[in-house]
Amino acid sequence: MSQITQLLITLKKCLKAKGITYRQLGEAMDLSEASIKRLFSEQTFSLKRLEEICNILDLSLYDLAKISADADAGPSVLTVDQETALAEKPKLLVFFYLLLSGRSAESITKDYAVSEEESLRFLLELDRLKLIELHPENKVRLLTQKNIQWRKDGPIRTRYENLIIKEFLNAPFDQPEERLRFETGKLSYGSQSVMLKKISRFIKEYIELTEIDKALPQEKSHNTGLMIAFRPWVFSILDEYRK
Repeated sequence: MSQITQLLITLKKCLKAKGITYRQLGEAMDLSEASIKRLFSEQTFSLKRLEEICNILDLSLYDLAKISADADAGPSVLTVDQETALAEKPKLLVFFYLLLSGRSAESITKDYAVSEEESLRFLLELDRLKLIELHPENKVRLLTQKNIQWRKDGPIRTRYENLIIKEFLNAPFDQPEERLRFETGKLSYGSQSVMLKKISRFIKEYIELTEIDKALPQEKSHNTGLMIAFRPWVFSILDEYRK
């Protein structure tokens, strides 16, 4: 897939995420819906047009390019030493998580119980761990993907996984923005493979949406959690009565 095609696929996803139709986009750009469709189908965007659409989406060209590049990137896997350093210092882990979520060091000290002195110490430590690259005026370049695959039986999962699952599921899930469903049924090996691919695509779309919404002001978004589990399974009570 060409970089231009990938960029336009990402642009379409951004429009869908914002609920903006081709007709609405055309009205905002003083173009017909047919003209917008032609731009996408023929991939004939000028940089000026691309920038105009990005402005409508509250994205910069850099944001769009980064989201597009990250779309094909797999999750980052940290070294054992990196995971150990984060697991042993919960406040450092929180600070790193907030950086991954698009927060600046300045906004973290403003909204969380992190002093400027602690912030600088955390930035230096994360730089030493090669999790970020620290630039003048405490500007940060992340050296990992936002999506991190924690090691199985590694320091982070060993210390926090059970607590996270317990806290996450300790809710009635009865609010309009909440969902909890559990379904069982028989699937062939082929259907199981299809489900696994769909789950992978769904997780990828979720990550892309979080990247898109990083550009929004903090008050226009809120933290969410997504938990997906799928495996061959039989409820133990059925086995108790199996002949």
